[in-house]
Order: sequence, then C-alpha cells, then structure tokens
Amino acid sequence: MAFIIVILFVIVAVIVLGKTPVTIKNNWQTFVDGFSVSASEFYDVVKAGLQERQITHVDVAQESFLEKHIFSAQRMYLRVIQDEYVFYICAAPYGTGTFFSSWLCIKDEKFINKIPVLSKLMGKDRNNKTFYQMDTEGMFRSSVHTTVIEAVNSLTEAKGKRGLTELERQFKDFR
Repeated sequence: MAFIIVILFVIVAVIVLGKTPVTIKNNWQTFVDGFSVSASEFYDVVKAGLQERQITHVDVAQESFLEKHIFSAQRMYLRVIQDEYVFYICAAPYGTGTFFSSWLCIKDEKFINKIPVLSKLMGKDRNNKTFYQMDTEGMFRSSVHTTVIEAVNSLTEAKGKRGLTELERQFKDFR
C-alpha cells in the first residue's frame, strides 16, 4: 500500500512540477454551434499557417493538461513558444459544437527575475523592456492570433458556417 502511495506521489509531482509556470496575459475563446472538427485537424491548419508566416525562433508542439484533477482526462493543447511568450491553443467538442481558445502566457522565470542585475543583463527584465522587445511581443501575439482566427474561419466556412465576427475575434486582457 505504501508503495502505491509513493508511486502516486511521484506521478503527481512529475505532472505538476514538470510544467513551466506561466502568467496569463491574454485570452481568446469562441464557440461554434453545430460544428465539429478534431483538435489534430485544427492544430495542423494552425501549424501550416504559422509556417506560411515564416516566424523565426518559434517552437510548436503539443502539450497535455489535466481537465480538472489528477484522475480526470487530459486535454491536448497546441503550444507555440517564442522567447518567454507561450500560446496555448485548444479546440475541443463542447455540447452541440466546438470551442476554440488561445491563452497568451509569459513564462515565470522566477530565479532570473529575482536578481534585478541578472535579469537586466540577460534582457529578461519585464519592467524595463526595449522597444524592440515590445514590438516583437506585439507581432508574435498578433501573428499567432491572426493565424488561429484564420484557421477557425477556413474550417468553419469550408463546412458552410459563417466566419467569426469582429467582436468574436477580440482578445481579452488580464492585466
């Protein structure tokens, strides 16, 4: 019995501690009723759109997250990383349709950020960014978000559904 408890503790530790902590900066989500698409098909369209844009220094991979707790199912997200910025993009069935979401996050580099001189020397000081760093953040946010919107629109319109309205395209800030 003790062995099982130790194994469960190790599994929980790997799942919880294995993820890079992040701070949510922006969120976007929408629901398309009467529409169905697999997450992998949606992610393939998003990845193709990102490749067409030829954004440099971007890492794209899939990452799973627990839906609620250690014993719940896992949901697969598409992770898009550039520097300390991370997008988590999701498509999943919901009721009679499909929901799409994206979360723009910033990696919490707690060690570096606790030492002001080190964070400034490494260009990681979030309170003192250069214009170039702010421009790059904005372009990364804009290009990935536009790619997600275009992927949703291309898939929904191909199946006879309307594209997203201007309001449905907008991010929500968490500042």
